[in-house]
Amino acid sequence: MKLVVAVSGASGAPYARRLLDFLAEHGKASGVSVDLVFTQTGKQVWKHELGAEPRYPFRTWKNQDFTAPFASGSALYDAMVVIPCSAGALARIAYGISVDLVGRAADVMLKERRRL
Repeated sequence: MKLVVAVSGASGAPYARRLLDFLAEHGKASGVSVDLVFTQTGKQVWKHELGAEPRYPFRTWKNQDFTAPFASGSALYDAMVVIPCSAGALARIAYGISVDLVGRAADVMLKERRRL
């Protein structure tokens, strides 16, 4: 399974950390490949709530890097998780306003009828 994990700027970085820790420990053995993207505010909230820079063995993309493979439906990613998901990110996803990589990837998931 190819999975995109996006961390947005909502309060709740411990939820994202718990998911990422689990995927780092068990994902590879379960056949899960993870690509990771943080919004700018997502990184700020992470540092504020958890006190450290996030470090994971996943391929990490900048939120403005539209060359990420999951920005296109032809890359065949299976699912995407936005955790935590801010109200602003949710609204942009719901209305198809893809001003950043998180929004674009979510648009692709919806367009391709994949899990989001």
